Amino acid sequence: MTALRLVAMVGPRAAGKTTLGRALATALAWDFADADDALAAAAGMSAADCLRSRGEAAFRVLEERVVLPLLACRRTVVALGGGAVLSAAVRARLVAEDCHTVLVLAPAAVLVARLRAGGDRPPLLDLPLEQEVAALLAARGPLYREVARTTVDTDTAPATELAARLAATLRARSGA
Repeated sequence: MTALRLVAMVGPRAAGKTTLGRALATALAWDFADADDALAAAAGMSAADCLRSRGEAAFRVLEERVVLPLLACRRTVVALGGGAVLSAAVRARLVAEDCHTVLVLAPAAVLVARLRAGGDRPPLLDLPLEQEVAALLAARGPLYREVARTTVDTDTAPATELAARLAATLRARSGA
């Protein structure tokens, strides 16, 4: 068995990938990287502003360029943006033997409430928010499931508790 050296968090916007990822990195005593932060550093503006100003196609090109090096890190938990799985190159790395990909989910109503509360996430589709969330879950769900080894529902317990359980599972499986 190949040693685990990377955990990647995938899932829809507002599912809690960053919150859970930070808690998991702490539980494992690993580094943490957030793809949105790395993208913001590369673009010189927030991920939301980059998406708004450059459009989704250019955003996705930059996202892939930023994410692939993050997925080469060792002993790191990486929280990816919700659309990162649209890249075939990213998906190929997420299914590598040394990467454990976690699908982070929450019920659609919770995602909508979190997105409304969060404020700075531009719409990706010309639909009301509830319909956008449903459409993106339907479109991206198969890609999330394709790469995920584990699924965590962030609406079931606090992030620290979920992270502790996940860390224990990862240690048992791979000695992480």
